[in-house]
Amino acid sequence: MEKKIDEFAIYEKNYEQIFEKVKNDPYALSLGIQLTKFEAGFAEAMMEVQSRCLT
Repeated sequence: MEKKIDEFAIYEKNYEQIFEKVKNDPYALSLGIQLTKFEAGFAEAMMEVQSRCLT
């Protein structure tokens, strides 16, 4: 029998750890991505697209 994951229970139990990990992800930070909303089963982020010259 396949056991279903209780996403809300994981969210409630580990909210702070997950939030800090996602919020401080080095790759996302290097791209200027900011976490704006974080809930069980949903995350929202924003970033400003900038023109950059690669030389």
